[in-house]
Amino acid sequence: MRILLVDDHPMIRAAIEVLLRDTGYEVVGMAGTGEAALGEIQRLRPDLLLLDLQMPGGNGLEVLRQLRAEKSTVGVILLTAAVDDTELLEAKALKVRGIVLKNSDPAYLLECLDSVSAGRMWIDPELAKRSRKLSSSANHATLQLAPRERQLIAFVRKGLRNREIGEQLGVTEGTVKAYLHAIYEKLGVTNRTELAIRADEFLAGG
Repeated sequence: MRILLVDDHPMIRAAIEVLLRDTGYEVVGMAGTGEAALGEIQRLRPDLLLLDLQMPGGNGLEVLRQLRAEKSTVGVILLTAAVDDTELLEAKALKVRGIVLKNSDPAYLLECLDSVSAGRMWIDPELAKRSRKLSSSANHATLQLAPRERQLIAFVRKGLRNREIGEQLGVTEGTVKAYLHAIYEKLGVTNRTELAIRADEFLAGG
């Protein structure tokens, strides 16, 4: 497995490189910003990306969004000191392959790499319970969506603006805004971008 390591802290990069020596995982490149990471992915074509969540020049989620928009097949494992509920849900919606907390036992990173290499998703045990609870809540909310709400989510996924959605549904722009606010509340999303990113997840729930 050829790995690109992306973290803005040189000591973290050096420690992970040492950890992966003689493991069958080869660090083929490093980057310290999200912008640099995108360039190195194009140049090196790694199998896996070990990606810091919080860093300058485009954080981990921004890089992940860009990769998914480009239909990149590189597997992504997020490295983070902490992750909030919104970030956790978005990372899963963007099909991250693994999430490892930086304060965990270093063996967890190797366990994650082995799981991902075998085609399985791996989430740090400290996050796994919270992840399951969030997914369960989102699935329950999704089942409560009305047909009109599902239709509106589909329009948002296509990139339509409120005025265009109103024209499609035969309602005012103000009514569309009210629908969107209700959907945000029901699904626990904070903005239009998050709704669009997770639209497939919500629409698959029934």
